[in-house]
Amino acid sequence: MGITVNELVALPSVGTRFLAGRSGADRAVQWAHTCELPDPWKWLGTGDLLLSDGYNFPSDAAGQVRFLEELAHAALSGLALAEGMHAAPLTHEAIAAADALAFPVLETAYAVPFVTLVRTVADSNSLEASARLGKIIRMYDILRRSHQANFRGDPLLDQLSRDARIRLHVLDPQTGKSLLPTEVPIAPSLCRAVLDSVRDSGEPLPTFIRVTVSGQSALALPVGTGEKAVLLAEPLSAGATLDLVVLQHLATIAHLEVERRTAMALRRTEAGGRLLAQLLDGTVDVDTAEARLAALGLARKPWRAACIRTSAQADHDAVQLRLTSARIPHLVIRRADEVLALLPDECATTDLFDFEGDSRVSAGISQAVHTVKAVGDAARQARWAMEASRSEGRNVVFYGEQVPAFMPRTVTEGAALVTRILGPLITYDSENDSQLVHSLRVFLDSNRSWKGGAERLGIHRQTLVYRMRRVEELTGRHLQSLQDQTDLYLALKTLQLLGGEVPVQTSTARPE
Repeated sequence: MGITVNELVALPSVGTRFLAGRSGADRAVQWAHTCELPDPWKWLGTGDLLLSDGYNFPSDAAGQVRFLEELAHAALSGLALAEGMHAAPLTHEAIAAADALAFPVLETAYAVPFVTLVRTVADSNSLEASARLGKIIRMYDILRRSHQANFRGDPLLDQLSRDARIRLHVLDPQTGKSLLPTEVPIAPSLCRAVLDSVRDSGEPLPTFIRVTVSGQSALALPVGTGEKAVLLAEPLSAGATLDLVVLQHLATIAHLEVERRTAMALRRTEAGGRLLAQLLDGTVDVDTAEARLAALGLARKPWRAACIRTSAQADHDAVQLRLTSARIPHLVIRRADEVLALLPDECATTDLFDFEGDSRVSAGISQAVHTVKAVGDAARQARWAMEASRSEGRNVVFYGEQVPAFMPRTVTEGAALVTRILGPLITYDSENDSQLVHSLRVFLDSNRSWKGGAERLGIHRQTLVYRMRRVEELTGRHLQSLQDQTDLYLALKTLQLLGGEVPVQTSTARPE
């Protein structure tokens, strides 16, 4: 144990005496530091002796009492005011409060600079400083060993907790979600108290926030500069102290680990997205695909595809977060306003994608597939089911449960419909590098307006007229006929649901 308040006052060289709170003379002084901010308890912690010229010390009785209560609550060792400087005289109410709190209030002689107290405390606590340094070195060594290949030890926070003899949690300050795994979950009441305290503190967060629940005090520290996480430290036993210096290093370690895991998750998501794109396009061989699926946790068959349509980027992120939070191995890719995911068969449940009846989210889930070659078909089934969920006003639909209004019942029927109606156009576009299918879609979406359609396509009106004549010639349908318009529109809609991919026979003869 280092020097106490009583031992410090007993040294003639520091010229310091008690003004109040002598009953707290046995408090240990771990460090001494000046601070003239109006709320020094947000910057100093357990065992620190506050040195003040009095600029921040209130002059009124109520203000002085509150000032001392906050310092005592933050577990500082005491307050030393400079004699003959700017501190207002200690009121009777403040003296009584200091005595009741057993919180030492000292006065340092005008002729003694505060640096004398700082050096005295530092020299007296050299052994404690050495022990603290050894503890900090061990903590960084725990971090290093946890990153070694084939590490099979306990979660990092649990190892650090045992070494520091405190319980640690790293939380998202907005949701309260644990960002690093631990064996012992945080108590719900403490989690709520932390979130409330963080919200009330505003931005930026102070060096630490003291949280008290059921008489038990804990400290919350910001992790990193972005304040996207907080480190919560709970004493393992009543009356145990929390070393703020050690906690600052623990917050740094937590920041490094959160950033490492975030980067790993991002790389994993990007790798999974690239693999899913290759599976959908059929540009990866079976053996390579299965090996990469196994590396991403999807070795077990069968799988299901899910197609989720949302209205905002934030909703896309919510889909990704839900899969990650549920610890479900998955591949995910975003295309336009849709999210396509591949996940294990047993994990593809209605509850997983039912966003509490949010009408902005529609989801479709495919049938189970057992081969990588069937992933493309599964994606089309999922998109088909998603369209059914929108037309039925439901959040989640499994393929085969419902049929989109006025649409073919299955992907196979849809592909046949597209081939029969749009097949000649798709073939012509493929062989001539033209855009008849796209031009037809834009023309119909523009309510058959020649001017509007041409402007949207960026072409001359007569060019659009020519293209629509070719559409009529190749399909045998007339754009003035309501029935033919309907057939073409539904075929285009079906093609969109199929992802623009249908088997079409290539013609050897080109229309004139």
